Amino acid sequence: MATTRPPSTAGVPPAGLRAWKKERTRSTISDVATRLFMRDGFEAVTVAQIAAAAEVSVKTVFNYFPSKEDLFFDRADDVIGALADAVVDRPPGTTVIGALHAVLADRRVPFDLDGWRALRDPEGYERFRRFLETEAASPALRTRRLAIGELWTIRLTQLVAHQLRLGPGDPRAAAMASMIAAAMALRARTVTAAMLERLSARTVERRVRSVVDESFTRIAHAYEDIDVPRAIPRDHG
Repeated sequence: MATTRPPSTAGVPPAGLRAWKKERTRSTISDVATRLFMRDGFEAVTVAQIAAAAEVSVKTVFNYFPSKEDLFFDRADDVIGALADAVVDRPPGTTVIGALHAVLADRRVPFDLDGWRALRDPEGYERFRRFLETEAASPALRTRRLAIGELWTIRLTQLVAHQLRLGPGDPRAAAMASMIAAAMALRARTVTAAMLERLSARTVERRVRSVVDESFTRIAHAYEDIDVPRAIPRDHG
């Protein structure tokens, strides 16, 4: 994948330039790996092939990605990060569940601020379909997906406990997080099934919104006693 130079390196501190170069290298490796995985299948592609295509050493690949599965799910942290941002930055009058509901209904993936727009582009649709098809065809990737889901549940538990001011070990935080994680897993299965059926972008979005609305409306009812809307600041003017 072609990379672009920064507008100018003049006056950029060496540490900042190093960070930019590291991120560029990481992105290049990830893009090359994803392209090969989607073309040849996850199991068929070796790390050596990825390194050669990205014009880096195998050691460099592993410096950035501990395993081949990490190359495929390189944005797993971005997913949970986007959910955390939505909750922490939720506007007054919004609950934790309400904030998560909106992100998971209004966006193709949580970190995509363009919502569902990319799916309406034929090329974007096909890339996303091939990505999901690659995961569905790989036992290793399906297994890693489960492990990532467990990690997300732990982080959601911490997030919920902090936002709702629940004490350490409070079972309500763990239970709510588990329900959210289950709803996310159902959403992922719904997206994959619809995309592999090659349904229209509009139909995919409608199906996802339907399961998200159903899931999060019920979770909201279950926790309405503790997940109250964020207070509206008083006007001290």
